[in-house]
Amino acid sequence: MPLHFACGKIHTIWYSFQVAVARELCKSIDIYDQDIHIRSLRTLWYPSSVRFPQCFPQGSECSSILAITEGPQLSIWDFRMHNNGGCVQRVSGPTGGILYSVCTSPSGLIAVGGTDRAVTIYDPRRWSALSRWVGCSKYEITGLSFSSVDQSFIYVQGVDYEITCGRWRESERAFSFRGDSNWLGFSKCANTD
Repeated sequence: MPLHFACGKIHTIWYSFQVAVARELCKSIDIYDQDIHIRSLRTLWYPSSVRFPQCFPQGSECSSILAITEGPQLSIWDFRMHNNGGCVQRVSGPTGGILYSVCTSPSGLIAVGGTDRAVTIYDPRRWSALSRWVGCSKYEITGLSFSSVDQSFIYVQGVDYEITCGRWRESERAFSFRGDSNWLGFSKCANTD
């Protein structure tokens, strides 16, 4: 909790320190605020990726919304809701496939990818697919991140040793880079590429 001093008074600015812990075999997500357990969510499938959206178009407080990939679907949860255990939306993904990764853009778009080696971008205002970039990875997709500089670009990590960056709307590869061995995951700095 940072403290700011102004005109001799102490002003406190609170930041949310929420953490979501996915337990795949238990089919559950536990939500913590610092060290306090807030809530448990029960998923229908085995959860593989969780993300607090950076922004949500419906005007909801972002800290109460969670996007989860579970089996072949994307589910959206709101901690303030009690109907359906807090699940407010489910979107079916690839038929027979499994989703492994989810990411969100500052404008609220949600991207998912998995065994079908395609990235699907959803607009949460209508819950329809805006775009589907098929074949953007040689192998199963395990990591995604929108570009901080230009949200029309997305970084895609496959199970192998390559990360591709491209324009998702045009399904067009801009560049890629490779490591010398398989990667377990990747993380991009929040405000820069």
